[in-house]
Amino acid sequence: MDLDLEHGHSEDYFNNLESQRKNGKLYVHIVPHTHDDVGWLKTVEQYYLGAREDIQYAGVRYIISGIYNELMKDTTKKFTYVEMEFFQRWWEEQSEEVKKNVQTLVDEGRLQFVNAGMSMSDEATVHYEDFLNNMKAGHDFLKRELGYKPTIGWQIDPFGHHSATAALFAEMGFNAWFFARIDHKDKDRRLENKEMEWLYRPFSDTLGARAEIFTHMMYHHYSAPPGFNYNEFQDEHPIFDNPKYDNYNVDNKTGEFYKYILHMADHYKTNHLLVPFGDDFNFSNAAKMFFNIDKLIKNMNERYEDVELFYSTPNEYLEAIHEADIEWPTKYDDLFPYSDGDDAYWTGYFTSRANIKGYVREVSRDLLSQAPFLAVDNMLNTPESYNKFEDLFNQMGVLQHHDGVSGTEKQHVADDYVKNLHKVHTAAKNQFVEAFDRLFDTGLENLSMCLSHNSTYDHCPTKDLLNDDVEQIGLIVINSSNKRNSLAKIPLPNSRVTLLNNMGEEVPVDIICEADTSENCEAYFEVNATQFSWNIFFFKKTHESNHLRANSNLQTLNFGSLTMGVKNTNGDIELEFSKDGEKKQGVLMRYMYYNSYQDIEGQRSGAYIFRPSESDEEPQRYSSTYTYDGLQGNYVTQVRFYGSEVNNYVTGNIFTDFVEIKTDLFGIPLGFQGQEVILHLSFPEIQNGGVFYTDSMGMQMQERKLGYRPTWEFESTQPVSENYYPINHGMTLKDDKMTLEVLNERSQGGTCLQDGSMEFMIQRRTYKDDSRGVGEALNESRNSDKRGLRVITSHYLRFYNNTEDMEFNQDSRAMQREIDSPFTYVFGTVPENFTSQNSPFILGHEDLLPDSVKAVFLPQQDGTIFVRFENMMDPISLNKTETINVTEIGESIGEAIGVSLQQITEVSNTGLYTMEEMQDIKYKWKGVDYTTEEVIYSSDPSNTELGPQRIRSFVLSYAKQAEAISE
Repeated sequence: MDLDLEHGHSEDYFNNLESQRKNGKLYVHIVPHTHDDVGWLKTVEQYYLGAREDIQYAGVRYIISGIYNELMKDTTKKFTYVEMEFFQRWWEEQSEEVKKNVQTLVDEGRLQFVNAGMSMSDEATVHYEDFLNNMKAGHDFLKRELGYKPTIGWQIDPFGHHSATAALFAEMGFNAWFFARIDHKDKDRRLENKEMEWLYRPFSDTLGARAEIFTHMMYHHYSAPPGFNYNEFQDEHPIFDNPKYDNYNVDNKTGEFYKYILHMADHYKTNHLLVPFGDDFNFSNAAKMFFNIDKLIKNMNERYEDVELFYSTPNEYLEAIHEADIEWPTKYDDLFPYSDGDDAYWTGYFTSRANIKGYVREVSRDLLSQAPFLAVDNMLNTPESYNKFEDLFNQMGVLQHHDGVSGTEKQHVADDYVKNLHKVHTAAKNQFVEAFDRLFDTGLENLSMCLSHNSTYDHCPTKDLLNDDVEQIGLIVINSSNKRNSLAKIPLPNSRVTLLNNMGEEVPVDIICEADTSENCEAYFEVNATQFSWNIFFFKKTHESNHLRANSNLQTLNFGSLTMGVKNTNGDIELEFSKDGEKKQGVLMRYMYYNSYQDIEGQRSGAYIFRPSESDEEPQRYSSTYTYDGLQGNYVTQVRFYGSEVNNYVTGNIFTDFVEIKTDLFGIPLGFQGQEVILHLSFPEIQNGGVFYTDSMGMQMQERKLGYRPTWEFESTQPVSENYYPINHGMTLKDDKMTLEVLNERSQGGTCLQDGSMEFMIQRRTYKDDSRGVGEALNESRNSDKRGLRVITSHYLRFYNNTEDMEFNQDSRAMQREIDSPFTYVFGTVPENFTSQNSPFILGHEDLLPDSVKAVFLPQQDGTIFVRFENMMDPISLNKTETINVTEIGESIGEAIGVSLQQITEVSNTGLYTMEEMQDIKYKWKGVDYTTEEVIYSSDPSNTELGPQRIRSFVLSYAKQAEAISE
């Protein structure tokens, strides 16, 4: 085993390496690049402008300009760039002449782009839809401005890698992806066995060869070789090749580089080597960097006949090794969790900055729910709908950055992220309201929305019900998803209201108010919604309170087919569930915490790394429940638990077997000892044998085993943190009889450390930095009382007998759609002589979209509509291929909005390539275990098959054939 990058070998070692090479010359692909974090120690704007050099010397505007100038001087030079948030800013500042020159550099292949999202996405803490949208935002820009279509993934800095990333890259048209971080023990093994490159086959049981992608693990991080980084302020000697200088060192420098190359070649399978020259914000002095690389290339090629160095790109490197036509190792599991030391598991950031994680998901839900209306308004009425959408779309791409939603940025950067996202989110919501008002004659006036999904009435238009001159308020419930019968939830100032439908008929409603009052309420009521439709309701004032009355002695509650029993045992919460009168199943619910490791010696817990104070530490009680009450309604049942540090609300409803566990954590108190707070659930009936399942970026569930890695012999050093995994959809436990599923609504870390138990980390507060670069403790706090930030988060729990017949509408993926595609609520004043009727929006035919197929509609600048269709079924529970007729769906849309469908084009999942282009660009590889069958990228929109977890995308083009429906 050999990790010694400083060598320390005898001359015989290097002589043997040279003699053992079978293919003669080594071809060294020098790949100049810069990794420009879209926020981390400085804000995005500060990084671009070069501000706050007291924090970090980095100015991306100057980096890109310097690179451009050097490429224009010398046709042999090449460069690879990644982050479109920065490149787009730079591009918009350039003259037409410069833009023309850049186009020439691109056409000549000397300036190439890889990855090319707005940011380099994290992989643990992003949702797959947000990941795709980030990539699409960047790809749209490149394709529109430069006609460029990337084929390479470049995830060099994220802290672990998901199967979903590999699958999504493959299906967006990428042939390979490159990265630099895997578990240090895994890297040891791969170096020893020459497995630094392999074929990744994610989700092979469902997606097959379509998801296969070549994978390259970098040798020395993503940096230039040690001693050869010539960026500003690097303490590394330039190459001096003029003998008249006392500092003449070219013989030593070339000899050093030659040994580095020989050493590297000993760990890779072909005689082509990719050597990156760059790092974070490198090429700040592009002239200096290129000058020294030129010297290195010239002198190496003059001195060593068996080595040839040349400027290259990842694309050219990939083409070269593809031509080698060899069999590659294969891999089927993912690369989480990442560790760079025995006690250094990067599992803390799965939860860090919980509120940013929650806000990003809330904005994502709004964006996808409102996008169909903005797409239609963009096509029929005004490009402003696209402009506001694009601003939000791009900013959401920025937040997916691996030092953004990950929570690993400095506090002032986190504040800036939220400020910028809130600004464009608000503008897009306002544009959506205007678009909806143009598109539909609802009869309501002065349309507006609540501030957020979790708003109380004082941040919601229902606050107007407190005004004496307001007798009623109108509500439009918009369903931007499949047909469903579900609950709406609306904040109200008090319970002195009745609910009416659009015909003025009173309809049932459950109103739950603040404890022991009739104020500060939430109204729950049934909405039977067709696909992509809207319904109107009215809240009308009355003199009587209509809320549910709390019962502190209530011990059994009923909803749907479930009965729930409640106990408060020594400060813990015990719930007992029985379905259709069957045997009761108990769940023990506790809030606990781990002490953070913060000693001077050893690896500390911080923004990136989670390490308990003791490696095998048992969590301690964080909050004790001291009382509770219950409410039984027609639609909902709720038990409210009041505790010392956490209030907890357990809510069931008649439309699902999932029970919501809403946690209101007041904020971790200020102290001297860091705390990592978890929701701990125990379900003693299940004996899962150390096996549990977590999702892959919200996609297909992955099998996990305690203290185990599938591809190397694992040695346990941190029994808690080494078994934590990122969770964006949920966790599943099962044995041969029962299954327990718990879903979440934002990224969190979680694990199963004992049979029948789950834990989700819901908030962290540490007082020490973990020495991974951010230079700051994860110590978010309120200014008022120095408590940590309040966190309100929800989990959704369900158990079932494995013998039950399961339909999709009962499946966890259907519940995921409920979470990710909530109703949109628009309020309005009611004029005199109001008349209205409910109206379908896009899909007028009930049977066009199967229940398990999710559709996402996005506006495009040219007025077309981009559509993604996804079969949400997960093989862990349901495994069925669905077939849809995209042509009929497209025609139905046109019929609903008064335009005619002109063209349907199937494209890759960010819109880069048609299926014909995919057939031309995709490489075929050989694996050591087997070679996958050739993929045929054909398309028949009238007969589109979707296997489980498959996503297929189309562009719909329309021509106006009638007046806009707003007229």
